[in-house]
Amino acid sequence: MDERALLTDGGSTKSRSKVARVIDKYSLEGLDDELVSLWTGQGGERYSLRDLESYVNQRILRAAMRDAGMDPLMGEVENLYRILTGGDASEGARIEAIARLDREGVDVDQVDDDFVSHQSIHTYLKQDLDASYERSESVEERIERGRDTILSLQNRTEAVTRGTLESLRNSDTVAIDEFDVFVDIRVACDDCGRYHEIDELLEQGGCECQT
Repeated sequence: MDERALLTDGGSTKSRSKVARVIDKYSLEGLDDELVSLWTGQGGERYSLRDLESYVNQRILRAAMRDAGMDPLMGEVENLYRILTGGDASEGARIEAIARLDREGVDVDQVDDDFVSHQSIHTYLKQDLDASYERSESVEERIERGRDTILSLQNRTEAVTRGTLESLRNSDTVAIDEFDVFVDIRVACDDCGRYHEIDELLEQGGCECQT
């Protein structure tokens, strides 16, 4: 959801998007031009909205780390972002990453609150930057959109399972201390009987017996 703040300027009220606010907050100069170029493919490589979400949020994290006096090594911001936002990292790795950033003076909760969604980036591109990109959706983009939908449901199942177990644990209903939750999706082809991990099936464009 694109959060917009109402600001008063000379007696008039105007709305500012969350993306615009974090750009100002973290002094992300030049990001507007980068977003338009990457989204429309002007520089040759085109980023999806999901790619832009990671790109902007990593810029936010990098700025917060530098504001705290840290000097991130190559690849460190990308790795920390992956850990903080879930990815394939364990809960223990996430806790360790948060503790380290806290020790260095980074307000992780605030940074997480400042992270933007791909929807808010799309709104910012269209409404604030007046950017446009019109092209029929490719096979790769349709597959990516489908993968995003499945991943969202998978992450929600994991979160609901974790929350339910934590509630049962805290009420002394289920005896378990620290734990990790894994949700795997496998697809069985009725024609040949093969089982596929969902990412594998999408990556190869279907089952071997039909492709």
